[in-house]
Amino acid sequence: MQLNRLITTSLLFCLVAVPVNASIIQISHDSGTFELNANPMNILNSAAPYFSSTDLATAHEILSNWGISTDGKITILPINTSAGLSFLTLIDKELGDGDTGSNATLGVTSTASSTLGMYINDYSQDVWQLITPPFGSQTLGATFVWGSVGSGDGFAWTGLTLGDTFAYSFNDLDGVASTFDDEAFQFASWNDGGWEIVATSSFDSNRSWEFTGMTIPGPPAALLVAALTLSCRRRRQ
Repeated sequence: MQLNRLITTSLLFCLVAVPVNASIIQISHDSGTFELNANPMNILNSAAPYFSSTDLATAHEILSNWGISTDGKITILPINTSAGLSFLTLIDKELGDGDTGSNATLGVTSTASSTLGMYINDYSQDVWQLITPPFGSQTLGATFVWGSVGSGDGFAWTGLTLGDTFAYSFNDLDGVASTFDDEAFQFASWNDGGWEIVATSSFDSNRSWEFTGMTIPGPPAALLVAALTLSCRRRRQ
């Protein structure tokens, strides 16, 4: 009994001493759940909410270097930036020169903690509104418009911490003339030293799609939490 108490006390001490980094995002949607691991990208260094087309193109180029095609896709991934843990949504493929036209449109609604920052591409051109109550959650409502050949769009929530939650809803406003592939959505994660696609999905019959997410502890904190849970279970037996 004393040994179990000593182990539990030691684990609690370690859990307090080790920083609990929110570096993993757990995604849930109608097909199940999965986890996304973050990795640094040197973007989003300007003042919010300005998300430059150059930064947007950099994110696409990095993914392309790992064999990930983003053209005709909505690519979603967590990254570490100077603005903290960020959750990035890339809409179609941006080459870095800004909009080439206005033949593609996508409606997005996203709700997240009111403590988060937000960056949006073409912030002075797209139609968008950020509703920010004094507490609780904030909601972004946006209609993204871009040229489907050579340009794209995107936005990001920044400064995510452990336990932050968010929800996304997408509406393909182009209908049957959609810019997007059949497998429109793809989620990228940093696994085993590289970016890879870990899940894909499609718009439903109404040309809409939704998912939710939550930041969870990354190692080593997650291992300590698991060990503490196991220790507590053994004490009850």
